[in-house]
Amino acid sequence: MRWLLVILLAAFGSMNSWQALAQAPGTTRVKIKNPDPAKWSGSSSFFNSSTGEFICRPLACPVPSKVTASISSSPTRNPDRQALAKLASQIPEAMSQANAKAAGTGRKLERISSGTTTIRGYPAIVQEARVDGEKGALYLSKATMFVKSALVSFSSYSKSLEVARRNRSAFVQAMVVEDTPIQ
Repeated sequence: MRWLLVILLAAFGSMNSWQALAQAPGTTRVKIKNPDPAKWSGSSSFFNSSTGEFICRPLACPVPSKVTASISSSPTRNPDRQALAKLASQIPEAMSQANAKAAGTGRKLERISSGTTTIRGYPAIVQEARVDGEKGALYLSKATMFVKSALVSFSSYSKSLEVARRNRSAFVQAMVVEDTPIQ
């Protein structure tokens, strides 16, 4: 019955926002809101309401930009800081492996930064990268947040690193969280 509610919310919900309900141990409801519907056109998958993509409208951003968001169940409500740091320390190696796989395609990945932090009071892993390809450089600014029983990820892409950062931040700030703690 719960899955039917999620599908109905995805089908009849506003195109400017989408929702996903997380499962036990407690219930965390995360709503990703479009921070500026006049600037961003957005959509979510009808069959998977826990993903969404927002494209900056023509001439609304200084350079073409896109933000993707996803919500899934978190492995824990309170991740250990050392475990997060260990996970973040694996990003450079993962980038090197991705670079090796992309070598034949003419694309090159360059890690700018990665690490752990706290965003809006939630533990997070952040990373920034530059992707060089046929059409020039593209920047990624990504945050993976452990929001109680939900794992929320925002990936912002732009031809400017500063714009990618600013767009990611706008969507993070527009996120609405309702949590029912474990009793």
